[in-house]
Amino acid sequence: MKHTSRDYLIGVLMLTLAVVLLFGCATKSKTTQPEGTVEQAKPAPEPIAKSPEATPPPPPPASPSPKPSSPPQPSPPPQPSPPPSKTPEVTQPPAQRTTEIVLASVNLRKEPSIKAKIVRVLKKGAKLIVLEEKLGWLRVQLEDGAEGWVGKSMTSEGAR
Repeated sequence: MKHTSRDYLIGVLMLTLAVVLLFGCATKSKTTQPEGTVEQAKPAPEPIAKSPEATPPPPPPASPSPKPSSPPQPSPPPQPSPPPSKTPEVTQPPAQRTTEIVLASVNLRKEPSIKAKIVRVLKKGAKLIVLEEKLGWLRVQLEDGAEGWVGKSMTSEGAR
């Protein structure tokens, strides 16, 4: 059987027509509503607020009928507030978050990255004060005051 370019052209045109009809029907069915269905109720528009000039002023409150009574008594003068105390308030600092190294040795790094410079090597059991946590890393302070970053999973806090 011999195929000509005319046969290919007819095939391409038929395929294109089928695709256009399918996509055309698909988009049309989404926008049209089948017969017999009820449209959803739309919220009522909000009433337009009247301008202040169009609103009548409220009626004046009815005055109470005069009653014979004793003369009003003056209220006592307000008491001055006590002077602020000059003793400083003692507040407790928040409890420090601590942890310790659980592996034989752990690198203390300058930044929270495996590529960061190693500042020191910490031994198992080293006590640390946690200053900050960031993406699986802890910024810690050692007992001698040195600071750096360790992987959280290398500490008792992150051990599972």
